[in-house]
Amino acid sequence: MFSSSARASRSPRPARGAAYRVRLAVAVGYAAAVTVATGIVLAADLFADDPGFIGVFLILATAPLSMVSLYLLDFGEMPQALANILFYVATTGSGVLQTWLLWPGRLRRRTAEKAPSA
Repeated sequence: MFSSSARASRSPRPARGAAYRVRLAVAVGYAAAVTVATGIVLAADLFADDPGFIGVFLILATAPLSMVSLYLLDFGEMPQALANILFYVATTGSGVLQTWLLWPGRLRRRTAEKAPSA
C-alpha cells in the first residue's frame, strides 16, 4: 500500500560513543546526588527538632560553586525564613548549574567543515 520512497528521509543521527555515555552517566548521577541531598537536608530541616549541621552535606555535594554563592550572599541580618530560602536557592541552584556544565548534550559536535567561499 505505501511505498518506501514516499516516506520522508531522515538524516541519520551521529553515533554516540562511549565518552558521550560516560559524560551522560556522570551528569545524571550528579543530578541525582544533588536531588537526594537537597531532599534529605530539607526533610531534616522541616521535621527535625534540631537539624544541626545537616546543611553541610548539601554544601559539600554542590561544591565548589555553592561555597562561592554562599560567600557572596553573606547571611547578615535577615529573617530566618529568608535565610533558609536563600540557602536552598544558592546550593541547589549551584548544583543545577554544575549539572548543566557536565551535560554532554550542550556540546556541539562539528559534523562537516564549512566550505571555503571563493
